[in-house]
Amino acid sequence: MWAPEAELKILMLAGLDGDAAAHRSLLTSLSNYLRAYYRRQLGRMGRSATDAEDLVQEALLAIHTRRHTYDRVEPLTPWVHAIARYKLIDHLRRTRTSLRDVPIDEASI
Repeated sequence: MWAPEAELKILMLAGLDGDAAAHRSLLTSLSNYLRAYYRRQLGRMGRSATDAEDLVQEALLAIHTRRHTYDRVEPLTPWVHAIARYKLIDHLRRTRTSLRDVPIDEASI
C-alpha cells in the first residue's frame, strides 16, 4: 500500500537526520510503489518483471545516494517521481525502446 505524502516525508526527514530505521522504512514503502509503477509501465511494452525489479533497485539506490539533494521544504513524492521517471527513461534508452510505445496518458507518473 502506498503511504501518504506526509508519512513518507516524515520518514525521509528522520532518515536525513540520521534515523536508520526510518530510512529503511522509507525505502521499503517506496519499493512497493516503484515495483507496481515499473511493472505497469513495462508490462504495456511487453517487458518482463525482471526489468521492473532492476529498475526498482536502480531507483532505490538513486534515492539513497542522492537523498542529500532533497529540499526539506518541498514535497517528497514529486522528487521521488522524477527519479523514477528518469530511471525508466534511461532504461528505455539503454534497451532501445522508446516512450512512443507508452500511451501518452501513461507516459508520466
